[in-house]
Order: sequence, then C-alpha cells, then structure tokens
Amino acid sequence: MKATAALLALALVATGCAAKPGEDAVTLWMFPVIADQAQNRAYWQKVETGFQAEHGVKLRIELQPWEGREQKLGAALMAGSGPDVVLLQPDIIPQYVEQKALLPVSEVLSAEHTYRPSAVDALTVRGQAYGLPIYQTVTTTVYNRKLFAEAGISDLPDTWDEVKAAAPKLAARGIPVLDYAGSTEETLNMTFYPLLWQAGGSVFSADGTRSAFSSPQGVEALKFLVDLKEMGGLPRDAATKRSLLAEEAVAGGRAAMAHAMVPATARNVVSSIGAGNTVVGAPLTGKVQATFGQPGALSLLRTAKNPDAARKFLSYMSTPKVVEELCVHSGYFLPWTDSSPPVVDEVDKGFAQALPVARAGDAHPQARKAMGLLAPHLQAALLGQRTPEQALADAAGEVDALLRKR
Repeated sequence: MKATAALLALALVATGCAAKPGEDAVTLWMFPVIADQAQNRAYWQKVETGFQAEHGVKLRIELQPWEGREQKLGAALMAGSGPDVVLLQPDIIPQYVEQKALLPVSEVLSAEHTYRPSAVDALTVRGQAYGLPIYQTVTTTVYNRKLFAEAGISDLPDTWDEVKAAAPKLAARGIPVLDYAGSTEETLNMTFYPLLWQAGGSVFSADGTRSAFSSPQGVEALKFLVDLKEMGGLPRDAATKRSLLAEEAVAGGRAAMAHAMVPATARNVVSSIGAGNTVVGAPLTGKVQATFGQPGALSLLRTAKNPDAARKFLSYMSTPKVVEELCVHSGYFLPWTDSSPPVVDEVDKGFAQALPVARAGDAHPQARKAMGLLAPHLQAALLGQRTPEQALADAAGEVDALLRKR
C-alpha cells in the first residue's frame, strides 16, 4: 500500500491535483507528444485557457513523462484517484476495457469528420469506441540512397524480393541492406509486426482465442529476416540491437534502409546525410503492403469525477483548430481524412503517402503480454538457436496457454 501511495503521489505532482468530487473541473493526464518542451507547455496552456473560456469549466492538464506511465495510472486507478481523461494507445485500451476502467466515448466522435477507419477500429471494443483520436502516427521505409548507388543499385528496393536481391551487393561492401533492432526491449510494432502483416499474417486469430503468428505467413516473415541475417543483410548485432536515435544506422551509413522509421528519425537522417541522399519511400510489400501507425487517443476513465464535463472537453479536443495545431507542433498527422494533413517538408509528404496502409496492430486485451512472450523467441531465431518454425511454434504454445487462462 505504501508503494502504491508513493506511485500515486508521483503521478499527481506535475501541474496540479485531481479534481475534488462534485467540483466542476476536468483533469487530463497528457504525455509529451510535442517534443519541444516550451511548445508543449504553451500549447496545452492554450488548450486550458480556450476550453475554460468556451465552456466555463476548469481544466487541469498534468504533463506526465512517458516513463512509468502504466504503473502510475494503475496505482491511481487502484486508489480511486487520478485523472478524468488520459492519453492511451490502442494496444492498452482493450485491457483497460476488460478491467472495466473506461467509459465509452462513441458519442463524442464528431460527425463533422471522417475518421481514418484503422484509427476508429483500433479504439473500438465490442462495438463501442473507448478513445477519441487526436493524432495519427505512421512509419515507413527510409533509404540511404548513396549506399545503394555505391553498391551499383540504381532502383531502390520496395519489395521483399528486391531487398533480398540487393543484400549481397551491399554486404560485399560491409553494409547490411536493412537495419533491424531485435532487442526484447523493442516494441514489435516497430520491428517484426510490420513484416508479419506484409506477409499476410496477424498476431491473433480473428476471434482472439488463439495466436496466429506461427502460421505459414508468420514463418515467411521471420524467415525473411533470418535469410537476410545469413547473407549479411542485417547488422551483426541485429538480434540484440536497440533502436537509439543517437546511433541510428541509416543516418550513420551503417545500414542502407529501415522498414519502419518514424518522421523524427527520418529528419535525423536528412540532417546527417543530406536531403539528396535521403529517400522516404512507401512501406515495403511482401504479399501485401502494410506498415505500423496508430492513433493517439483520449480516453475517459470510469473513475472520472465529472464525466459530463469530461465529455465536453473531449468534444472540444475534436475541433479542427485544436487538433490541427497539435499535429503541426507534434509532427503527427490528422486522425481524419476529410482534410489534408499538415505538411511541413518533403519528409511529411513521404510519410503521408503511407497513411492509407498503416495498421495500429491487433487490438486484444493480452496484446502487451503476447508481445513480451513472442519477442525472446524471435531473438532466438535471429541468434540461430531455433529455426523460424521452431521459434514461432514455441512462442505460440506460451501465448495460447496465456489466452486459455482468460
């Protein structure tokens, strides 16, 4: 209990305290989606002032760090305290819905907008939306054109077959064709899952009762990586590598391309090797074209002291003036398709083209736990300790056992 109380105290330190019962106020826990701290504070101060002026309801925005966010929120929920509204990602929402921690927010999805279908689907559980999308992230393929040219490759590869064909030519120069971070600390959304989707596979079965990644499509995706590793097409430490911005391989000339890069990292590549040597391409195609991208969503907690006032705030956060300014400052994209996304530079243009094939992942209450069970087996295959078939079969046994306990 003391540990829980300490976590809760830390969670409420940032800019204020949770609203008192009966008080006409709304508390939001927000995380730094705007990287520049000064811009982040200024934007959310403007949101506070604007909402209060428009609705006469006090708004407290508590700016929280990403680190330890789930533990802090869990402690607050246990204590019956914390915010009314919180920023959540799609793979957390089904778990919270199962725990009866969230209220549906379908009624605040603005009829004025056509939300991206993948965004709404990712936030929907049993026909009800449990998150209001306020921005959309996306990843895509980024190339170091100079390294391909030096290896005699004029056409940049955009299919699996073309990547494998380019690998030996680059490997002969000591350059892996594809950067890959196989550390178990990495999210599979940014590493293996895009390849799984490109192979036509999925993490869970359609009814969510069993795993699906050990399918022929899953084996094909993992074999793609293992084959590249054997021909020198991945970094030597790919099985244990972390994706650290300061050590980004494409920017440093230590890998020719990345298959799931974010815009901020792509801009780092441009800064390092120049715009002329950087190409932001379409997502890779295996059997299908797919990549990772998810909405950031505001969710309404069941413990909210003022749910009606909180819904007013959610409606305010769906207005174009508020969302568009957030997307400009954060570098993310609009969560709807009825207006053009903010485009700052050529990097934005490249990433915007990937939005139609972006997937938020398999929404499932056990998504996070399944990822944790699968990651070490993928690593074992990359280390040569298991075949792709063995690695995925072993992981499937563990995940299916987890699902049977539900």
